[in-house]
Amino acid sequence: MITRNLLRSLRNDLPMDFTIRQLGNKAPYSKCAEGRFRFQCPHCKETLAAVNPRNNLGHCFHCKKNMNNIDLMLQCGYEFLDAVTLLEQWLHLYNGHNAGHKIESNPTGPVGKSQSRAESIGPILRQEFGDRGPKVG
Repeated sequence: MITRNLLRSLRNDLPMDFTIRQLGNKAPYSKCAEGRFRFQCPHCKETLAAVNPRNNLGHCFHCKKNMNNIDLMLQCGYEFLDAVTLLEQWLHLYNGHNAGHKIESNPTGPVGKSQSRAESIGPILRQEFGDRGPKVG
């Protein structure tokens, strides 16, 4: 069940730069410059979007659009329910990282691996969505 609290947490508690890294090859181009995380705006395709770390909101300084993690996932081609499900899994992964579990980046796929439990997200998504889910791992 999608609750108001879950949506708030996906927008505010999951850093957008973590979400972009998890998107793998679906992610917009991104880099750290001048101490700020910047990425290519999924709306106008200019590399003038940055994340405000205080509110975890992305803002494009070219087209003036604001976006959160859910908006970003929708712009990357995910359906709303698929995006929320995947973001919720990434939030758990991120929270595990903050609790002291080391997460390694996975250059061949969108989800990092926990050292204590190396499991691909693909089987989890296929179990949840069958053939209608995003094609991952």
